[in-house]
Amino acid sequence: MLKITNFFLIGIYLFFPILSYITSITNTTNYSKEKDHFYLSIALTLCEVLLLVLSPPIYAYSLLFFTIPLLIAYITKNKASIINCNIILIIYFLLDKIYHPLLIILILLSYYLFYLLFSKKDQFSKLLINYYFLINALILCIYFYLFSKKIINFCFIFIALFITIIYLYLLIIILKKNEIFINLNNKLKELEKERRLKTSMFKLTHELKNPLAVCNGYLEMIDFQNENKTRRYFDILKDEIKRSLTIINDFSSFGKIKELDKEELDINYLLEEIKDTLRALYIKNNAEICIENDEEIYFIGDYSRLKQVFINLLKNALEAKNKAYLLVNIKVKELKEKIKIIIKDNGCGMTKEQLAHIGEIFYTTKSTGTGLGLSYCQEIIDLHGGQIMFKSQPDIGTTITIYLPK
Repeated sequence: MLKITNFFLIGIYLFFPILSYITSITNTTNYSKEKDHFYLSIALTLCEVLLLVLSPPIYAYSLLFFTIPLLIAYITKNKASIINCNIILIIYFLLDKIYHPLLIILILLSYYLFYLLFSKKDQFSKLLINYYFLINALILCIYFYLFSKKIINFCFIFIALFITIIYLYLLIIILKKNEIFINLNNKLKELEKERRLKTSMFKLTHELKNPLAVCNGYLEMIDFQNENKTRRYFDILKDEIKRSLTIINDFSSFGKIKELDKEELDINYLLEEIKDTLRALYIKNNAEICIENDEEIYFIGDYSRLKQVFINLLKNALEAKNKAYLLVNIKVKELKEKIKIIIKDNGCGMTKEQLAHIGEIFYTTKSTGTGLGLSYCQEIIDLHGGQIMFKSQPDIGTTITIYLPK
């Protein structure tokens, strides 16, 4: 006689591997259809093994429940599971001898033929389930009629079929919901990829404006009658073009910088070179950069990318000018394990609300800005293992403090 506890245990052996499969596939970072099919084949094979090895005695109803994983394999069209479940079922029923082995082989073969004939139909799953119940109901009736001394208990057959229907439809619903979730997750990943691409393009255009603006400024100042001065401008133009190529390389993979090209460098030499680079722009806008420390301070860093950071910050300071004269004061201090760089200007400054959002992607206080320059600076400083902090007051100015490890 069938017990409720038997049905409960069968349910555990069916649902536990399937739920484990769903958990593993939804938590995987690199989802693929091949990985999905592989995990599902493991889950369905495990279902079959648990049912055959651990399930309580269910005698004539064994074929009804033991073929559920096989049916799910056909519905999901998982070929590996179809092969595994068929082999396991044939071996089990050959050893157990509840049903005649030839009958089992014929039934399993009929499922496979049904799959070959109707798998491309739109209503394939419903057709297969109907066929499954028809075959099993027929076999149960014949079994009880031929081998049971009692009158056929249609009530037990009905209960067994009803519980099988519940299990089957619950499993199918779970798998379909999981498929919807996976498709949604894939779409979200595509949208995130697209967002990162757009962000990268914004960053790229923003960063390319700086060297192009410098090149344009020096091209306007070129005097072919003064050969020495012109040659010096060409060197700067060459450096800025090289920096433009570095920027393009940085964003060739969605703007993600893979690694830094570190070398030993002198921070003051770097700042002096940046001062020379921006001199024309600052003179044109009645502004000045003052570097107070002339001592040599060496550390390990990426020269080109740190140059981009300081050019960004100094151009921002220039764009924040709200007085007749802008002064940007740069101080460099050598600490025990760090280098401290303070950049202070007397520009328009920022409010507390603006300061709270500084560095956020797409947040900007400029009408023509993109809000990506400072986020890029933050990225470069973070990759160096450093810190960047901002203090500002409206109409007084902004102070930027950068810490870089030595």
